[in-house]
Amino acid sequence: MYLMRMLGTLLCFFPVLSVLVEHHQPLWLMVLLGVNAFVWPGLAFLRARRSATPHNTEHQNLLLDAGAGGFWIAMMALNPLPSVVIATILLSDRLAAGGLKLLRKAAIALVATGLFAWLISGMPFEPQVSQRTMFATLPLVAIYMLALSVLTDAISRKLRLKSRELERIAMMDPLLDIANRRLLEKRITHELDTLNQRCRSSILMFIDIDNFKEVNDRFGHKVGDALLVTVSKILHAATRQTDTPARLGGDEFVILLPDTTLDEAYIVATRIMDGASVMTIGADISFRTTLSIGIASATPAMDDVTDWLKAADDALYRAKREGKNQIYCH
Repeated sequence: MYLMRMLGTLLCFFPVLSVLVEHHQPLWLMVLLGVNAFVWPGLAFLRARRSATPHNTEHQNLLLDAGAGGFWIAMMALNPLPSVVIATILLSDRLAAGGLKLLRKAAIALVATGLFAWLISGMPFEPQVSQRTMFATLPLVAIYMLALSVLTDAISRKLRLKSRELERIAMMDPLLDIANRRLLEKRITHELDTLNQRCRSSILMFIDIDNFKEVNDRFGHKVGDALLVTVSKILHAATRQTDTPARLGGDEFVILLPDTTLDEAYIVATRIMDGASVMTIGADISFRTTLSIGIASATPAMDDVTDWLKAADDALYRAKREGKNQIYCH
């Protein structure tokens, strides 16, 4: 706002000064115009910077800008070209900065201040625009509108980046930096749609940490969280970039393996089991942690995410029933 205010007051200075000189206005009014153009932007910046609520203070500054614009329009005897340009720029700025609410307030400030100043100055009206005033107004139209477009584009790009970052955060488990259920289900749905169009094999792998509740009960949730982080690192190391390791909830993990056969998935599961076999949960804690893994291929009978997850969950249940620390293929 500081840079745009500096640019705006500088560019407004010249057409307003041109009209004031043409109308033989007093020197003090021209000095006041200089203060508005060259001193006010710095004061507004300091005022907002030192405020406990900078956002609210800057909105007040924007309303003061609008009021000042109305005052100078009155002092120019409503000279059409600079008056319309200045009013349009002020109001479009307020709309961009604070939406319709700020636009309405700014319009009221501009009209009220302008009308009051116009009435007490004798209601002067000068419809003729001199060539000098026209040329003094052109930079305001061209340069400021271009600068506003550049600023709007920069803000739009930042918002797009932030939106993508927020979407990524919403799709990731906050503790493990691994896909969460929302992202997993989205990718499973996409994979099922792809499988219906192409003849290929894809795998869903359901992984559960054996006796995880015992770890939490004996050593605390901090150790349990550290164990979850270690498992997620093992899953990342054992899978490809095209795979999606995810945390379904609690100590349950799922890996989506596109374009993968059962034999290939078994090799991946074996790598995961090998990583878990050397996994420790603390230097001073003697507790052997194991995993149980269920593997299920997608079939034409599966209509949605729930069907495939259930098949993998059933395979995991069989691995648990067979004594845990097992891999079972459905």
